[in-house]
Amino acid sequence: MVQVSPVVEAGLAFAATPDVMPLVEAEVLARAVAAWEPEDAATRFVAERAADARAGQDFLDLFQIEDARVWDPHALWSQQTVTTRLRAPLGKNPTTGKTVWLDLKEGAEGGMGPHGMLTGATGSGKSETLVSFCLGIAMLHPPETLQMILGDFKGETAMMKLAALPHCQGVVSNLAGSTARLDRFEDMINGETARRETLLSQAGYKDVRDYERARATTRPDLPPLGTLLIVLDEFSELLRIRPKVAETFDVVARKGRGLWMHILNASQRVETGRMAGMIAQQTYSIGLKVKDASQSRAAINSTRAYEDLKGAPEGTGFLVFDDEHTLFRSYYVSAPFIPPVAGKQQRRRQAGQYIDPRPFSAAIQPLPLDIEVGEDPQDSAGEEISAEQMSVDADTVVSVLVERLAAAGRTTRAMHQLYLPPLDETPVLAVDDVAQEFWGRDWLDVSPDSGLVVPYAREDDPFDHSQKLLSVDLSGSKGNAAIIGATQSGKSTALQTLMVNLAVSHSPQRVQFYGIDLGGGKLQSMSMLPHVSGIAGQGNEERITRIISEVERLLTARVRSWELAGIDLAEFRARKFAGKPGEVPEDGHGDIFLIVDNLSALKIRDQDLYSRISELGASSALNYGVHLLITNDQWISLPYNLNSKFGTRIELRMTDYRESEMGDRERAKTVPDQPGRGLKQGGLHFLMSAPVATATYANSSAAQTYEQSAVETTCGLIAQSWQQQGVPAALPLPELPTELAFDQLGEVPAGTLKLGVGEIALDTIGVDLTAAPNFYVVGSSGSGRTTVMRTLVTAIQQTFTPEQAKIIAFDPDLKLAAYIDAPYLAVHVDNPSADVGAIAASIAQRFTTHRRPPENATALERAQWRFSGPRYFIVIDDLNLFNAPGSTTQSRLMPALEPVIERGRQMGVHILASLNISGWMATSAHNKMVVAMDRAGAGVLILDGSPADGAIVDKIRAAPRAPGRGELVYRKLGRQLMQVSLPPARESHQDHGDDSW
Repeated sequence: MVQVSPVVEAGLAFAATPDVMPLVEAEVLARAVAAWEPEDAATRFVAERAADARAGQDFLDLFQIEDARVWDPHALWSQQTVTTRLRAPLGKNPTTGKTVWLDLKEGAEGGMGPHGMLTGATGSGKSETLVSFCLGIAMLHPPETLQMILGDFKGETAMMKLAALPHCQGVVSNLAGSTARLDRFEDMINGETARRETLLSQAGYKDVRDYERARATTRPDLPPLGTLLIVLDEFSELLRIRPKVAETFDVVARKGRGLWMHILNASQRVETGRMAGMIAQQTYSIGLKVKDASQSRAAINSTRAYEDLKGAPEGTGFLVFDDEHTLFRSYYVSAPFIPPVAGKQQRRRQAGQYIDPRPFSAAIQPLPLDIEVGEDPQDSAGEEISAEQMSVDADTVVSVLVERLAAAGRTTRAMHQLYLPPLDETPVLAVDDVAQEFWGRDWLDVSPDSGLVVPYAREDDPFDHSQKLLSVDLSGSKGNAAIIGATQSGKSTALQTLMVNLAVSHSPQRVQFYGIDLGGGKLQSMSMLPHVSGIAGQGNEERITRIISEVERLLTARVRSWELAGIDLAEFRARKFAGKPGEVPEDGHGDIFLIVDNLSALKIRDQDLYSRISELGASSALNYGVHLLITNDQWISLPYNLNSKFGTRIELRMTDYRESEMGDRERAKTVPDQPGRGLKQGGLHFLMSAPVATATYANSSAAQTYEQSAVETTCGLIAQSWQQQGVPAALPLPELPTELAFDQLGEVPAGTLKLGVGEIALDTIGVDLTAAPNFYVVGSSGSGRTTVMRTLVTAIQQTFTPEQAKIIAFDPDLKLAAYIDAPYLAVHVDNPSADVGAIAASIAQRFTTHRRPPENATALERAQWRFSGPRYFIVIDDLNLFNAPGSTTQSRLMPALEPVIERGRQMGVHILASLNISGWMATSAHNKMVVAMDRAGAGVLILDGSPADGAIVDKIRAAPRAPGRGELVYRKLGRQLMQVSLPPARESHQDHGDDSW
């Protein structure tokens, strides 16, 4: 209205007094700005943003907020009364300008609640209506009296604007496609219902109203319960993806009145079938614009949401309570925030007061009642709304108010946290965070002994509203641990986690690690820990064997020494680490952990080593402080006798959820494809903690850097901490020497020829003539076969006198001659082309004639008979040359020596031979002398070779090895890696001088 007369009708006032300028000046100004006339789109954009700004100001004016940036919520919070509780603005009537209030209290308290439904089609302003209502009710209620769970089930972001509210327990969204998230959402709601019922029962009150009254008067010790408002946007979408969730909310709807749990669900349409239980409990409804009359009737029991709102602006709707339809338009709190520059009058001058469009006519129309009328100072200097304030990235009314509410909430009492972020949204659980939370100390304040109790993961219990650290006690029956999961499920990292957490809580003297890394190399990064005695990668077969043998040796020694000392594990720990008086058998170790990453890979590689580990784990090793930690891809593939020995069972995501052994295969099905995620016994999800400290990975952007650099840095820092305390590192893994002199060998049992040092006990071993009378060495060129033969003839001469032993040497290259003293040498053949067949036949005839039991001996006597004269050793260097397949009968040894091989034990005749591994499959099949020795159970030493050469004996293949390093195999005694000693240098051996490999 423009003032054209000083007289107006009674009760009316002019809307504005316009500025004026002379016509000439106006024309000049118009021409000057004509070149800068904005495009239509720009004009519309500016107009829309300005209108939004005015709409946002309406909301601030409702609460008499002059400047939202400095607003203190406590002023409104303190005004709450019994009458105003749960009463908040829903919008304002566009015709009368009056505020429309929604009161969530139940009818008995004069409200419209407890539950209601909002229905609106796409574009009706549904989400903004919910946001403005939730913001308004938060502004009027302190967090102690009101908590909210906000749900957005179509993946939109409207509700996220309220996430920082101190009242907001969480914004639940993106549930589609995630069964695990749906499960935890349901569990959370059910858990809160149970929690409130439990608190009421314990306190002795029938409902929360009585409980809160008592808390405010006679029972101030009671924890606050307050109201829980559950606002669910797109609830029908939730019902579509999770139909059974309706049962949960039916329960809440029935019990919510007494528990002060209120539901406001919003949907595009009413699901009358699935929502029948809730609808029966709903006492109010809100209808925004809908698509047809039937949807309107379902929403508000009339067609008005369709017929009356066809052309209405977004956010316009009807609040229906007791069949009364109240028209409203919700506040637009997502409007840009325009900071005030002067006073209220000046702000109105800049932003204006919004008036709905109305028909243009000559008739005078009254202003809406909420329009403030007053004379603006004529000399006030207004400011235009800046471009920055109109930007889509500018602060909004809701963002500024939420920020103020969040700041105020930090000074209020902390409430029970019922919604915790899903595990896939939680930050990395680093070792420093774990140490602080579990032990209450800095992670580098390392502890010498924490009783083998260590944390390893965070458990997610949505029903109990908790995410506690999981720990395991490895000190007793749960001391063996199996980590099972699919490929890339995080098994290797889980092992690293256990090792790191043990390392920060136990000294290198208290625990030691022996690791076999067949899972991709991650255990190698743990080698900097001072607790690590040794780790073997999958490319180091020898070291793998050595580690297993060393743990077996330690176990065997403990069994023997603890029995003699009369102690058990508890007594050992008490005396050695707790200061209890008494002697302790000292082996330089505390609790020993044999760690195998990817046990199934070991089974494929080496069945014997796999069996040894299985036997160790299935034995009483745990009673002697020897633990087994393994990873595997399946429970079912573990040996039966070993599977039951794992007291600690950590299950990550399984390849097939049906193989889960955690007692809830439906929950196992929901474990996401996230490394470190797993299932606990009973069905709760967990997330493994990380083997890194926060500072080591915070600036890392590459996954590989995390795996290698961060873990290694963390281990290095732990090592420094122990070093600063003066604690020595664990004893390193004893390994076979690379070179060994014959004179360094120790004593051996009778009937054994010294050969070298075995890796099982790192003690002298040799050719056991009692276990098997025959022996052969196989290896590639340069593997040291001839040197082994020299060591053997040296051992013969050291073990027996010339009267006790004689040597028959087949020495084609004269490499043994210098090592056999004349008194021992009976026959020496150096020409493979000679008639070795005749020579062998002569030797065999002598033995078979003179070394046989008496003719009149009984069968038993013949079986027990042994020749009592000197032993004969037939030493053959390079049997391939003397007994090659296809060679002439005259140059082959086998036909004549076959009976000697078969009856060598009785005759006191031993064959010691060396063979080239080249073409072994043909040799083992067609060289009859080798076949005969294998049949008689000969001992075998396998030197360097390729696995492609085939199985040498009992499916055992050769492997790349240094000269003199080999695997000694006896069918009855087992197998072990060994280093053959070098024979003493012989002066007459001019070509080689001192022997070396």
